[in-house]
Amino acid sequence: MRDAIGGVFNIWFLMIFIVFVSGYLAFSVSYSKAFKVKNKIISVIEQYQGYNDNAAEKIDQYIDKLGYNRASQAQAEERLGKFDTSGGWTCPNNTGYCYKKTYVDGDENGSATGRPKSYYSVVTFVNVEIPIFEKFLPYLSFFHTSGDTMTIYED
Repeated sequence: MRDAIGGVFNIWFLMIFIVFVSGYLAFSVSYSKAFKVKNKIISVIEQYQGYNDNAAEKIDQYIDKLGYNRASQAQAEERLGKFDTSGGWTCPNNTGYCYKKTYVDGDENGSATGRPKSYYSVVTFVNVEIPIFEKFLPYLSFFHTSGDTMTIYED
């Protein structure tokens, strides 16, 4: 009888180990995709000298090609509010990322230099939709990656 109980314990231990390793792998793949999307968004914004319709289209094409697990607009805004309450963020509808335009030195009109300077901050979210983890760790999906563009001189 003692060996039977020990065998059941070993099977449960093995199953729990497999679930945690699978969850870790799913999280690392999702984090990697969020990181790649953030870097692509930053490079596209720099390429198009700001966030505009052309940049948005190119970003959406890349996100679709990569298979990034998008957060809805409501989820993105809720998650964004958890770590940054300063405001000014724009979360395009069902894209899974948010951006914020910040003028350097408050130079919105370009009064000091003649040309306004700004940079964009970008945030992407890590979505891991594993039912077991969502039940026991509901805040797991609040992980995010963020980055800034270089200074962009506007015309």
